[in-house]
Amino acid sequence: MHDACRLLLPLLATVVATTLPAQVSLHDLPALARSRAERLRPAQEKALEPFWSDLSLEYRDNAPYLDQRIAQVAAIGDSAVPMLLEKLQPVAGNDKARSLAANSRRVLEKLDPASFLDALVELARSNNEVARVESIQLLGRSSSARAVPVLMALLDQANPGENLLILQALTRLHDPAHAERIVRMLGSGDRTVRGAVLDYLVAAAPVAVLSTVLQALPNEKERNVLPKYIQYFATVAREQEAVARALLPLLDREKLDYRDLLVLVEKLATIAPKDHEPTQRKLLEWIDGGETGSLALAAATTLRTLGDRSGMKKLLSTINEQLKRPQRRQDPQLFEDRANLHAANADWKDASDDFEKVLEFSQSALLQRRIRGQLIRSEAHRSRWDRMLKHLKDSGLTLAEIEVLAQEDPAVQEGLERPSIRSWMQTLQREASGR
Repeated sequence: MHDACRLLLPLLATVVATTLPAQVSLHDLPALARSRAERLRPAQEKALEPFWSDLSLEYRDNAPYLDQRIAQVAAIGDSAVPMLLEKLQPVAGNDKARSLAANSRRVLEKLDPASFLDALVELARSNNEVARVESIQLLGRSSSARAVPVLMALLDQANPGENLLILQALTRLHDPAHAERIVRMLGSGDRTVRGAVLDYLVAAAPVAVLSTVLQALPNEKERNVLPKYIQYFATVAREQEAVARALLPLLDREKLDYRDLLVLVEKLATIAPKDHEPTQRKLLEWIDGGETGSLALAAATTLRTLGDRSGMKKLLSTINEQLKRPQRRQDPQLFEDRANLHAANADWKDASDDFEKVLEFSQSALLQRRIRGQLIRSEAHRSRWDRMLKHLKDSGLTLAEIEVLAQEDPAVQEGLERPSIRSWMQTLQREASGR
């Protein structure tokens, strides 16, 4: 009897039990399940035969085509599960067999792995390397708490590559029960492992290990791992002085990339306590140093949240002073910086005026397109629906882009419900669909 069928006997017995008359003995169910599986196998083989060759292709080189074929196999339904499980444990270890196993796993991901969890557990504990690798990934997609202790047991004996897969599977299950054990792996010399541990901590959000993560932070030197510490602290730490103080050294520009630095400044608004003087002092240094862009605005906004409104005033003064310089009086970037500052303060008239200046002084089509989106927001907040409609028409934004604006700003959503704007949107939709 095929191994996959043997693995699935408990599942098949349950199915048989729900479909046969009550007088059938429970003792007879495994035999009935085996008999049914053997009768169904020829039909399963016939249904799947056209797909095996394609599923043996390397996914990375054929992703769009294979995605279609994988969806077609998944559409066959649960009857395909036994034969797909067989392919997870190839006898040969060549590239085609490995690709077939990996693509079979991609099909099984779509077929509720929790429904054949026992089979996956047995495969994950087997001596077949390919079967272990693929079943570990499926356990992570099972959404079953029963998969967690199995994965943790495997962590004791797995090789480095499998360790990463186990951590990724645990991340998908976001169960915090074993966080104190997993967090110890932040001491690994492998930055990929440390990154995977932090991904798990972000997903599971265990507060109990916060102090351990805090102790590990000063030892982390990898720029691509540090942002994951920030994500974890932003998830579990609220008004934590020790965490805020530990993160302040990362505000030195060489420690993080620009986008990650911006995220840190924004997250300090909730991580740092109110009136936290060290954080306030560090953020004010940027504004005092003449910074006017996104980082300066994020710093001023965080300062305001922490109880210091001077950052907004200083930033506005800095921008105004720079606009007085002859060489910068028509600088679209400065007008955009000031417009964003006004928008952050809900001064929508001043924001609209400055966004209009950007359009006047900029020749960049990309910048003008972005600014039109900001003007749509500004005029929506002013309830100037005719102006909002004008900017919608001039923006060149797609329906999808307009919908994103509406999702991000309730004022825009309200504007889209106005009769004149709704009528224009319907016309745009008909044109997009070719009707």
